[in-house]
Amino acid sequence: PLYSLRGLTFAVDLSLWVCEAQFVKEMAGKVTKPHLRNLFFRVSSLTLMGIKLIFVMEGEAPKLKAETMNKRNELRFGHSKKPVSKPTKTGRSHFRSVLKECAEMLDCLGIPWVTATGEAEA
Repeated sequence: PLYSLRGLTFAVDLSLWVCEAQFVKEMAGKVTKPHLRNLFFRVSSLTLMGIKLIFVMEGEAPKLKAETMNKRNELRFGHSKKPVSKPTKTGRSHFRSVLKECAEMLDCLGIPWVTATGEAEA
């Protein structure tokens, strides 16, 4: 049981929790920001059990992955007219804004978080 983890500290890849929350069918149309709802309730439950958390935010994707994501986006949405100054930008601005909202909530809750130099799961 989770109570056996009391006193331990765990690093959590926040992007996994965010992506998971986007596909909970029961919340569709009822909850405007499922990522914040899930984050709040999970953090509350785990901290009440004495489990310490530190969240890891996504950094920049590795160059090869960023290039692959750019190619995928071009196939999906067509070639962008804007010149690309950095190949690591992948049009994930919505995802980044969701992570920023989560970081703000974690700050308000006093829960530490860090930004990975690469991807969070790395």
